[in-house]
Amino acid sequence: MEAIRVRGLGMLVAALTLAAMACAHKGGPGATPVSSTGLSANAVGYVNMDTVMAAHPLHAQLQAMQDQIGVLQQEAAVVPTGMSPAQASAYDAMQRDLANAAQQFQQDLGQRRAYYERREAEAISRLQAAALGQGPNSSGILSGLQQQYGQQAQALQKQAFATLNSYRTELFRQDNEHLKHVQELIASDMRAKLKQRESQLSTAETKYQIDLVKADQEQRLNLQAKLQNLALTDKDRKTYQDQLNAIDAREQSQINALKTRDNAEIAKLEHDLNAQAAAKYDAERRATTLATQAKLVARQRDMQTSINPQMQALSGKFQQQLNDANARLANNEKYKAQAQSVHDQMQSGYMDEANKAETAYRQVRADLITKYSAIAHMQFEDNEAIAAQADKLAADRRDLYQRIADQVRGQVEQIAHNDGIAVVFGSVRAAGTAVDLTDQVTKAVSSLQASTSLPKPTASGGS
Repeated sequence: MEAIRVRGLGMLVAALTLAAMACAHKGGPGATPVSSTGLSANAVGYVNMDTVMAAHPLHAQLQAMQDQIGVLQQEAAVVPTGMSPAQASAYDAMQRDLANAAQQFQQDLGQRRAYYERREAEAISRLQAAALGQGPNSSGILSGLQQQYGQQAQALQKQAFATLNSYRTELFRQDNEHLKHVQELIASDMRAKLKQRESQLSTAETKYQIDLVKADQEQRLNLQAKLQNLALTDKDRKTYQDQLNAIDAREQSQINALKTRDNAEIAKLEHDLNAQAAAKYDAERRATTLATQAKLVARQRDMQTSINPQMQALSGKFQQQLNDANARLANNEKYKAQAQSVHDQMQSGYMDEANKAETAYRQVRADLITKYSAIAHMQFEDNEAIAAQADKLAADRRDLYQRIADQVRGQVEQIAHNDGIAVVFGSVRAAGTAVDLTDQVTKAVSSLQASTSLPKPTASGGS
């Protein structure tokens, strides 16, 4: 935003300076123009552009668009959290399928582009041959040069794409191996902790059982000794046996109660360890995914940086070779009209097919996201679609900002002209003895009817 503002102010200062010079010349040699306010036409003013822009009726809309862009950009960068290993696996599989779909879309688009470029080159070659007086079956010098350039450019792009694709595939392979190893380590650690606690509890259970037996040993021995007396009546024998059975039952009940508590502890520990393992794996998966995305972006940027000089050099060589032949065609109005017609037809055909291919690609993405969302039992988002929406909104905002800035510049120019100000700065730092026009411009801008007086968008479409 700041760059746009500074550039716009530079144009404003230049325009107002030229206007002031024109006014001075109209007064004749040596004349000193004076405005209706009594200021010299060489006076300097300044405007606090932040204050003025904030007063525009559409400033709130501008800020709302910026807030929405921020929200969309955050959504586009979000990786789902809190997923189970099965959900994370489904998410990773979806990302691989989406990457394959994107690759297939680019390949299809490249094939369609090559088809229409080839048809256009053939038609243009025939037109060139006729215009240059060559035979009807001649391929034409321009066509030959274009074909050579096209093949070399495509070879560069194909090689770069193949390198990037190999790099992406290797990153995914490394990520899968890394996450599999992490999962094994986490599972091994969980099993070790669980086994260790089970061993501790088992040891405690054994000791507890021994202690119970020791505590009841004297009573049990006394009862067993009494039962060995053959002279016991049936009633006494039954009484002693019932007492002995009661001791055994009490010990077994206490042991069972302890085992029940230990089993509950083991079950809770296993549940907690599973939750911790899932959280650790999810954190590692998200970190790995973000790192891989950063590596891919960096590699793609490096690839573009490295291929641009080669493409520029190739283009420059091709252009130099075409200069002589183009010179002969430059003044041939019939050829130029026919060539433009051929290009428009081929471009229209390609754009129609490209739009259909993109629509199909978007549907494939939506279907994949729906499929894996159903598998994972959670709703995944299409980050690419969200990012595209943010880019579109950013372009709309740039267009609106430029139109507002144009309107503000018009108000500044008008007020400066009325007050006899020759140069207007857009920074308080440059004020010095300059006249502060901020309040006047702010009032003028705030009173604008934005819906009726805002300039129409330029042909650039806000880019």
